[in-house]
Amino acid sequence: RSGTIHSTLKKLKLMTYTAYKNGWIAADPFAGFYVRPEYSERRYLSASELQAVIDVRLPNYRTGINRDAFVFCAFTGLSHADVVKLTHADIHTDDNGERWIIDRRQKTGTQFRVKLLPVAEMLYERYKDMHLSGDRVFPLKGTYNTLNMSLRHVARHAGLSFNPTIHMARHTFATTVTLTQGVPLETVSKMLGHKRITTTQIYAQITNDKIGRDIAALSEKLNGIFKVAQ
Repeated sequence: RSGTIHSTLKKLKLMTYTAYKNGWIAADPFAGFYVRPEYSERRYLSASELQAVIDVRLPNYRTGINRDAFVFCAFTGLSHADVVKLTHADIHTDDNGERWIIDRRQKTGTQFRVKLLPVAEMLYERYKDMHLSGDRVFPLKGTYNTLNMSLRHVARHAGLSFNPTIHMARHTFATTVTLTQGVPLETVSKMLGHKRITTTQIYAQITNDKIGRDIAALSEKLNGIFKVAQ
């Protein structure tokens, strides 16, 4: 990914610059060299697609568990690694009786906190009395790729035109569930556990692009309906 390459090159440039400034190398090989990251558009589910995944009847229990984990991530912003390691100890109840996930990202170690929205609350209730080993919330088995293979079956039964991955649930939380509903960017960044708000701004750009495309389509449609006298 371009963003990952950019981040790696920034670290390498810092190392060579430090070596040059300390006289360990004769010249900085990256002097005057710049790389601008080009982030690919993150795929996410629309509200209707997410509802289809929630409502679909599935042929077996294991596929249903994987669907529920996907939906839970779509309403909490958790990644695959985060939902796999999620325990009941990570679910905290405040003075108003509302539940919050307070944990650290598996990937970065950054703390995040997110309130359980009604759909996530219902899913938590569905699994909270299973008494799984390690106090885990979801009985997930297999690897990241195994889960994604299972989600292909979910997509087929739900009538989706593409195969979602578990990471698309996190993208869906950032776009469909929060930013497009008016949740401030800073709040979304905290809930996602991003170290830098610039990472979250990628999602904001996606929603702005979509608004532009939707309005362009609307303008074309309205041009065929309404006419102003010259």
